[in-house]
Amino acid sequence: MDKITGINTTALDGIQTNLRKLHEAAHQIAAAPAQGAGPVEVVEPLVEMIEAQHAIEASAVVLRRVNDTLDSVLEALRS
Repeated sequence: MDKITGINTTALDGIQTNLRKLHEAAHQIAAAPAQGAGPVEVVEPLVEMIEAQHAIEASAVVLRRVNDTLDSVLEALRS
């Protein structure tokens, strides 16, 4: 069970970390016009947002797989 807990913790940490990155990048994009930034200056935060989105999706897949595995184990124990 410790390995499963560790996998869940890692996946949840990945989601939380990348949600923060997503929020920071969104803030940079929203603040860009007020700072007089041009379109080129928002490219990096946009790329960071896409990377964070992919990382969040990957972590969510890990959580789903762990959940499916646990469901299979519990179902096998019930049989």
